[in-house]
Amino acid sequence: MSEISFETALDARVEEMLDACTKCGKCVEVCPSVKPAGIAEESSTDIISGILDIVRTGKGLEASRKWAEACMLSGECIKACDYGVNPRFLLAMARVALAKNQNELPERRRQGVTTFRDVSRDVTMLSRLQLDGETLERLGQKSASALVPAEAPDFVFYTGCNVLRTPHIALLALDIMDALGITYQVMGGPTHCCGIAQLRSGDVEMSGRMGANSIEKMSHSKSGQVISWCPSCYVQFSETTIPALERQGGSRPFEMTPFLRFLRERLAQLTPLLRQPVEMRIALHRHPGVAGVMEAA
Repeated sequence: MSEISFETALDARVEEMLDACTKCGKCVEVCPSVKPAGIAEESSTDIISGILDIVRTGKGLEASRKWAEACMLSGECIKACDYGVNPRFLLAMARVALAKNQNELPERRRQGVTTFRDVSRDVTMLSRLQLDGETLERLGQKSASALVPAEAPDFVFYTGCNVLRTPHIALLALDIMDALGITYQVMGGPTHCCGIAQLRSGDVEMSGRMGANSIEKMSHSKSGQVISWCPSCYVQFSETTIPALERQGGSRPFEMTPFLRFLRERLAQLTPLLRQPVEMRIALHRHPGVAGVMEAA
């Protein structure tokens, strides 16, 4: 058992980034959220300075608060930083600090529980309206699916929650993996929560607990890799939970790979399977939030 708490480990990482940030403002200048947030006329250096103030004290410039709350996870800020800082992570921590400043822990915990229950209810209802029991089990939504299999699969496929509202997307991903001949175990949904609802409410310790519980369940593949569908879960795990757990335990539980990057690595295996032309126009939503996904698409 680690001697430090999840929140203490997270705070140590935050402090390192606060110290590394030079307040140059490049992250603000490239951010596509600045204009929609109504702060395009504000000084970029003032805005990032205000973010550091919010992370440290829970208070800062109004423009900085608007920027933190408008973040759409584009990741452009990460690419712009020359000093190894992850501004997107700092914006998440600024939102946590704002939540902490607004409410005491009991209220923050209540809000996190309420949000989690709402998502759980919506996902469960919408997926069951569309799918029969066998298909739900295929997507990891039955109790038997959560058991550790007798033989470890090649990969764990983590769906997150939101794709279960449009389950045909996740089912197509499984069809592709079947065609590739790999073995996998599907996990996701409310029983494998990433903890983002708790983090957004400012309940950091509960977020860490829920995320760590899901990570433990996912740490049983031959490859030591988890293939991820949900981009927001990917960001939550890879930028917040896993680095903090690594500080607690000294090692990474696994590597997480977005599904499209996983496919790109297997283009040679996929190409022979594309035998019949499909005349179709494709609309691609270009969201660069996870590095390499757009290039893979």
